[in-house]
Amino acid sequence: MPRTYPTTAMCSGEILARFEPTCRDTDVFTTTVAKCGQTWLTALLWHLATRGDDPTFGGVGLGGRVPWLELPSPPGPGPDYDVDERLAQIAAMPSPRIFKMHVAFDEVPRPAGSAAKILTVTRDPRDVPYSMYRHLCAMSRGPFADGAPSFHDYVVDRWMQLALYPTYVAGYWAHRDAPGFLWLRYEDMVADLEGQARRIVDFLEWERTDDDIRKAVALCDFRHMQQTERASILPNSPFTQGQFFRSGKVGANRRELGPELEARIMAWLAERLEPACLDFVCQPPPA
Repeated sequence: MPRTYPTTAMCSGEILARFEPTCRDTDVFTTTVAKCGQTWLTALLWHLATRGDDPTFGGVGLGGRVPWLELPSPPGPGPDYDVDERLAQIAAMPSPRIFKMHVAFDEVPRPAGSAAKILTVTRDPRDVPYSMYRHLCAMSRGPFADGAPSFHDYVVDRWMQLALYPTYVAGYWAHRDAPGFLWLRYEDMVADLEGQARRIVDFLEWERTDDDIRKAVALCDFRHMQQTERASILPNSPFTQGQFFRSGKVGANRRELGPELEARIMAWLAERLEPACLDFVCQPPPA
């Protein structure tokens, strides 16, 4: 029986349902909660796949090389995708295809028995809300276009109400030992990007030399990504008030919460995540 996928403002169930039978064993899906390092991860995957030989993403930006698979319409104002045309474009992509997704684990369109791989990257939940808030404030189009709420109100009235972080992470945790699934942490990427790149290469069974890996890692140095953001990575960026790659630090964002809001978030998460899962995603800030 064919799987069914949800259709929302941010997810085309039709695209996912029609994509699933065309999934290749070499496909790589990244599915994450927003603002956990996915753009960084997908850039690293692209550079590892191409051995660092396509530093400017062929002039089409990271999104042109690593499509956001379930997104119903292109970034910016305009009509929804023509599904037939989009699926034809995806079918024409050479292997290994790499896809960006913001869906629950069970909504990744990988058929049963497929050798396709799934990766996630999570970030300490105390660092995520301020990153998302600044992301929305910097956009020229979006929910804050007519004015932003206070950070406190955003966290309580929107971020916690949507509850995407605990919902998605609980799903990833339930499948943490599934074959063909690799869980990365943002903090580990900050501490040792080359080491995490080697984990990825081993997981994907890609044969890469030490030089290949070092070239890819150099292209994903945070400062380099900041400097090349608008020129090559996100050439059609909707950010008009700052950069997408804003800080990249571990532990800085959580200070914006203050003790009371941080305690409220941690108590809320403790009701929704297993203790071992919460311990896994919560990382101490650098000394």
